[in-house]
Amino acid sequence: MANLREISVSAALNLLSAFAFLVAFAILRLQPINDRVYFPKWYRRRIRNSPRRSGVCLTRFVNLDWRTYIKFLNWMPAALRMPELELIDHAGLDSVVYIRIYLLGLKVIGPLAVLAFLVLVPVNWTGETLEGVKNLAYNDIDKLSISNVPDGSKRFWVHIVMSYVFALWTFYVLYVEYKEVAAMRLRYLASENRRPGQFTVLVRNVPPDPDETVSEHIEHFFRVNHPDSYLTHQVVYNANKLAKLVQKKKSLQNWYTYYLNKYERTSKRPTTRTGFGGVVGTKVDAIDYYSSEIQKLSEAEALGREKVLSDPKAIVKAAFVSFKSRWAAAVCAQTQLSHNPTIWLTEWAPEPRDVYWRNLAIPYFDLTIRRIPKTVGESIPMKATFFITYTMVDGWAGIAAEILRLVPLVIFHLKNMFLVKTEQDREEAMDPGCLNFATYEPKIQFYFLLGLVYSAVTPVLLPFVIIFFAFSYVVFRHQVINVYDQRYESGGSFWPDVHRRLLIGLLISQFLLMGLLSTKNIEKSTIALLPLPILTIWFHVYCKGRFQSAFVRFSLQDAMTKDTLERATEPNLNLRAYLKDAYVHPVFKGRSHFDSPLLVPDEENNTLVLTRRSS
Repeated sequence: MANLREISVSAALNLLSAFAFLVAFAILRLQPINDRVYFPKWYRRRIRNSPRRSGVCLTRFVNLDWRTYIKFLNWMPAALRMPELELIDHAGLDSVVYIRIYLLGLKVIGPLAVLAFLVLVPVNWTGETLEGVKNLAYNDIDKLSISNVPDGSKRFWVHIVMSYVFALWTFYVLYVEYKEVAAMRLRYLASENRRPGQFTVLVRNVPPDPDETVSEHIEHFFRVNHPDSYLTHQVVYNANKLAKLVQKKKSLQNWYTYYLNKYERTSKRPTTRTGFGGVVGTKVDAIDYYSSEIQKLSEAEALGREKVLSDPKAIVKAAFVSFKSRWAAAVCAQTQLSHNPTIWLTEWAPEPRDVYWRNLAIPYFDLTIRRIPKTVGESIPMKATFFITYTMVDGWAGIAAEILRLVPLVIFHLKNMFLVKTEQDREEAMDPGCLNFATYEPKIQFYFLLGLVYSAVTPVLLPFVIIFFAFSYVVFRHQVINVYDQRYESGGSFWPDVHRRLLIGLLISQFLLMGLLSTKNIEKSTIALLPLPILTIWFHVYCKGRFQSAFVRFSLQDAMTKDTLERATEPNLNLRAYLKDAYVHPVFKGRSHFDSPLLVPDEENNTLVLTRRSS
């Protein structure tokens, strides 16, 4: 293990790097030319105006007010000032729950560090084993670790007792946090405004029918099995190729708008070239050229749309099925629809903005196979911890790099110089990014693992973990408030995964301590520690049964309450019109092909369902 001097040097270098990043961030964020990079969330919500619109000459690009540079760390208290309830309204529950993971790290590792320094460090330091071994290289860190306790010493029983104390404290904090997050999620769902996903279920693995199309089969099935609550449905089409064509047309429309604006400003017809990038090929009138190209793509788009709609192979065996109430949707989403558990599979529909249309075209079986590596990967223990001393301190300079946003800054200015043609282009160039839970959260778990493993072995390293959690909490709170524009909202549904992985880390630390003490000639140490993993597994099972349903189920009572309140306050709500285009593929938006036939009262009340089946 690295000695105290090496750790101090590494920590000092990374602290200096982090400080340099913060100074650079403080300077860059104050410049009017960079305002859209560091506050994109406010721009997208039309709350903040560009400081470049006021002022003259240099002040439109550079901040010349020296007083703003003195308080270069004022963003930290500003990031902590917004109350949590306001932050939920501002950024969503997912972002708030993610930030709480860093706060959870402080709640768990902080007290563990205090107890370890008060109890274990004196026990380790007074062991004086390393000093009595000849020709053994050791350092100050080793003298503060469990390595300084002699084999067979009864001092190890202090470590065993403290491992129970650490586990019980971790249980307590995780239980309280699980309970709080579950309550936050239930309050969030109860107060949530009406949205299409509350009435809609995603149905997969629709079985084939020899007499009916997929759409007819779906309508027939739900009219028979949900006769009083079924409202409408939208089958899913594989329109991936058509989507690329639409995207290309959108790009050409941006160029057309750019040249049209240029002509209106200068009264001179702009020109371009027909080759690659508009720099090679025949020179032509830009407005006429792009107008012609857009017309060609519009015709190709219309043909492609008709081809998709008329091709039975383009219909995916899945659909978004909407119901007349939240209660009915909850019943459908949370029950088995068929005696065969492999067909008519249901789950809550994601929000329309969250639908990843390309993945819906993947057969359900293939999608299940693709999920196997992810599941296996989550079950494999996280990275080895032999390089802890450098990994922890390197983290400080990294999440500082997160707030600096150097790459988005450079890309934004490059796009502004060469690619931005319209105000819409400038808005897209801001690229606020979002919290990528799939990549960010495992990194946090790694630091949790380091803290749990070394709390009973080398507690002197815990302050580095604490600094990481504290600094990251402030940084990501700032980013969530000012930068990130979350692409989807799950209502904190990922928390059970966070809880499970933390307990896996705790189990790893317990087994490692068990293995370490088995080499120290401690009688019955394994037997003494064996209840710990059993207790941890029991705790996981208990919490899963106690809280997990709040993250995977929506109670019928709450659904009925919201339905009743809505009927009382909005008796004339046309739910069919509200859901009409919610789950139509973006390339078909606004097309009459998807107008569902309106039901006349006689048909709605008819117990017989029309079908083309011969049987």
